[in-house]
Amino acid sequence: MCKKAQSLTEYAILIGIVTAALIAMQIYIKRGIQGRIKDLADQLSERHYEPLTTDAEYNVTQTGTRVSKYEDGVFRNYYDGTNGSVPESIVRKGYEITYPDEYPEIK
Repeated sequence: MCKKAQSLTEYAILIGIVTAALIAMQIYIKRGIQGRIKDLADQLSERHYEPLTTDAEYNVTQTGTRVSKYEDGVFRNYYDGTNGSVPESIVRKGYEITYPDEYPEIK
């Protein structure tokens, strides 16, 4: 019986040490993942959004028929094709330009 208790205690200590090591390494694992994501983003584009160096213009068109009904003491809006409504569709068209560092004031 003593050997079983000793083995269980050793396993508990071992699991505790492994858990403590993983908790201590958490920040390094997190930084490694964030670095990998940044590398992937840099491969897509060297420039990212920065205030005063990015200009964007988008037009948003929203269409559909909303049906409003008062049912069971509650005011309900339908956009999804039920109760005579027509589902909404949203179209977003436009562009985004990122200017080089030499022209930070362009707007």
